[in-house]
Amino acid sequence: MSNSHNPRADLHNAIVQQWDAHQHANISPRSGSHSPPTHYDATNSINGHARPSSHPVQTPATPPTTEEDERHWRDLELNEKIMRNVEEHGITRPKGHKVSFHYNSRVEDMHFGKTHPMKPWRLTLTKHLVLGYGLQYAMDTYEAVAAGKDQVRAFHDPDYVDFLAEVSPDTFPALCEVERYAAHIPERTPQDTVDLGPFNLSTSPGADCPVFDGMSTYLFLYTGATLAATNQLVTGQSDVAINWSGGLHHAHKSEASGFCYINDIVLSIIDMLRVYPRVLYIDIDVHHGDGVEEAFQRQPRVMTLSYHRYGPYDETGHRFFPGSGHLNDVGLKGTVGEHFALNVPIASGIDDRQYTTLFQSVTGRAIEAFKPSAIVLQCGADSLGGDRLGQFNLNIKAHGECVAFVKKTRLPLLILGGGGYTARNVARAWCHETALTTDNTLPEKIPLDIIPRPEAFSRKSHGNGLLFPPFPRTHPNDCKDIDLEFMIKKLDHELKYVRMSPWVQMEQLPRMHVMDAIMQEEDEDMKHGKAERDRKWRERNPAGRGELR
Repeated sequence: MSNSHNPRADLHNAIVQQWDAHQHANISPRSGSHSPPTHYDATNSINGHARPSSHPVQTPATPPTTEEDERHWRDLELNEKIMRNVEEHGITRPKGHKVSFHYNSRVEDMHFGKTHPMKPWRLTLTKHLVLGYGLQYAMDTYEAVAAGKDQVRAFHDPDYVDFLAEVSPDTFPALCEVERYAAHIPERTPQDTVDLGPFNLSTSPGADCPVFDGMSTYLFLYTGATLAATNQLVTGQSDVAINWSGGLHHAHKSEASGFCYINDIVLSIIDMLRVYPRVLYIDIDVHHGDGVEEAFQRQPRVMTLSYHRYGPYDETGHRFFPGSGHLNDVGLKGTVGEHFALNVPIASGIDDRQYTTLFQSVTGRAIEAFKPSAIVLQCGADSLGGDRLGQFNLNIKAHGECVAFVKKTRLPLLILGGGGYTARNVARAWCHETALTTDNTLPEKIPLDIIPRPEAFSRKSHGNGLLFPPFPRTHPNDCKDIDLEFMIKKLDHELKYVRMSPWVQMEQLPRMHVMDAIMQEEDEDMKHGKAERDRKWRERNPAGRGELR
């Protein structure tokens, strides 16, 4: 979709906009039209002053005002307002560290389906707030390019990558007939509510992972943004790198799951391991980061730490998606990766105080024990109160406290998006957390006179134009302090194994051939195991878990 037909493109899609005065030297922004100059004859004068000639010099007619001209003038006026806000609120670059922001606005125009809860438009609103507050002047900004298929094959199955590169609503039926793709169509079970095609994708209404127009562009773009952000970190050009369009943590090696198709997080960590001895992955999405944990469950150089809703979804007894991430799940038992996965399962309705205490207690202990060389933080905003799918009662500042706490470690930090299904609150949280990374404090009143869609944040039902509106407690708090204290002690006990691990004492990159052999052997053992069959059944039953009602 071109910007000229996009009602949300009042701001240029480039994250930093520039004005070239030389292209519009004869344009008057106030008049809204071109004004041809008056010509004078210096030889025809009165008292030494030139007067208009009776034979004016003929010049070409000035072309009429174009839509592009109008856009430039609006941008110039907007930038002047933004700069006034930047000066008034003291928006500056952080001292002592560099932040980079990676994005491509083409991901905004994708549409999963009218009733699907995943709305890429939340990225549009995030961009509008970041630009409106002037945070682009506090960091380096980069337009992302799509990842290549070879880059994605570093983790994902080659047939799966080829399928994602070719699939669309038009090509899907024909691709289902291709032998190498048809082999990946799961057998239908009585519990299935949608017709699944290869790799868990579908064109049926209600599918978790639908096939939609432009999806190949979308998938490889958000992945490319994450890989570019990773490159900034591993090359030392940034200390903190942000990609809010990434963080799709449910995707598996050869299967889409939970609105996620390419696991950009796993690809990023694989790149990081070429430089950093140990990487800590932290996930504050309301759903368990199962795809990332599964990818590294035999890997002691990666610790995964997931805070997520766990337990029955409602009175029907269906478990909250994806149904994994129990307190006792600590990595694949019997492998060198055992004890290097920590899960913090949380009941419905946890509040700000409880969550902040839990996060800082467990994360602080994990960092002290594992001694990571770099951190990846997935900031899924579906853990906010009032989310369409989430069941927590967190406010934006409590969510942001997690980012602030991790940033204080001063370790190389990759910040990614993830879930979040009430778009206006996702944008608020991610804008606030962008400001936290750049050491800026934003005023609570959103600059509604600048952002193109002020109605998204106006009125009482949309937060009264405030950046930090209080969220109503829509879920009863089933979290008891004594249970949370027990979890902290249990996880601290688990970290004793991590502290004593020889991998944690390692300060240089290891030789990987021995570990690769172990992982391949475990892969073969797991391929036809009961646990894998159970996981696939859970993820093929979206309606059963009740989240799309």
